[in-house]
Amino acid sequence: MIGGAVELYMRLYPIKTGFIQVGGNVVDVALRALSGQNLSLEDDDVLVFASKIVASMQGRIVKLDVKPSKKALELAEKFYIKGEIAELILREADAVYGGVEKAVLTLKNHVLTVNAGIDNKNAPLNHVTLWPENIKETAKQLREEIFQKTGRNVAVMIVDSGLMPLRRGTVGLALAVAGFKPIVDFRGQRDLYGKEIIITQHNVAQDLASAAHMLMGESTEETPIVLVRGAPVEFDGGVYGPEDLALPPSECVFMKAFQRFL
Repeated sequence: MIGGAVELYMRLYPIKTGFIQVGGNVVDVALRALSGQNLSLEDDDVLVFASKIVASMQGRIVKLDVKPSKKALELAEKFYIKGEIAELILREADAVYGGVEKAVLTLKNHVLTVNAGIDNKNAPLNHVTLWPENIKETAKQLREEIFQKTGRNVAVMIVDSGLMPLRRGTVGLALAVAGFKPIVDFRGQRDLYGKEIIITQHNVAQDLASAAHMLMGESTEETPIVLVRGAPVEFDGGVYGPEDLALPPSECVFMKAFQRFL
């Protein structure tokens, strides 16, 4: 207690799963890993899954044996990437905006991301991992399956790593949420000086994604799941996908400055 107020703590537990086999059951893997660390789920927990474990279990790991098109070869030459990677980028991306060496800026499922979410890190040799399919519905299904198997009403979030303009390194990127409101809207409220707040919306899902991403790591950690307990979010049972977390391009300060490359 501080000055009569109750102290609230958010706790995060990195969940090590070991090496993941393609095509397995995500929830079963999570529950076994939790049990192995003497953890069990409680109501209003948030279970955060890396997109790669979800994609792997959907079979979204593909071999680089595709034939590059002429357009893909042009993209590959411009940005110094493999023609096969360029072909997959063109297939997966909704739009291509340009890029730098080894990284192509794309729009995929309402998200600005590099290489349309395609990643060769922690994929078998000569393979890459694509983003999960039907990610909003997948988050909903994971939450429902957890409830069926545990009786616990938990929230689920699927995250990936992403970039911020002019900042070094990756941060967590919330792709889909099931079970809590991902955005807190402060518009219309007053600040400390009584001024009306005009545009501020707080993406709490993104903050949680970055906290989880810090524990998941980016190389050999084998930690694709993070348990969050005591998260200061509003649990509502809703399901939110990339389209629900996105701004219209006409309202985005970055998108207004871009021109499509392809």
